[in-house]
Amino acid sequence: MNMRILALTGLALAASISSASALTVTNADKTSHTFMLTPMGGKAAKVVLKASASGTYDCSKGCEVRMGALKSNYDASVQKVEIKGGKFVKM
Repeated sequence: MNMRILALTGLALAASISSASALTVTNADKTSHTFMLTPMGGKAAKVVLKASASGTYDCSKGCEVRMGALKSNYDASVQKVEIKGGKFVKM
């Protein structure tokens, strides 16, 4: 019984750590959007997010998100961003 509690506690802790450093981007528009996501100290990745879809990305050290001429920087404290009208909006 104690082993189960210990295992569940460990899983809950791991889930809370990973979700605290993740950035979730939700596309609220009716069209897909392509943007570049660059984690601090990492390589840029091209992301295509379909209409009404969401994606979760590692931004534990912060990240830069570019869509066309728009550029936004997010630190690990920002957990959710929405694309509305082709622009990033913090949630």
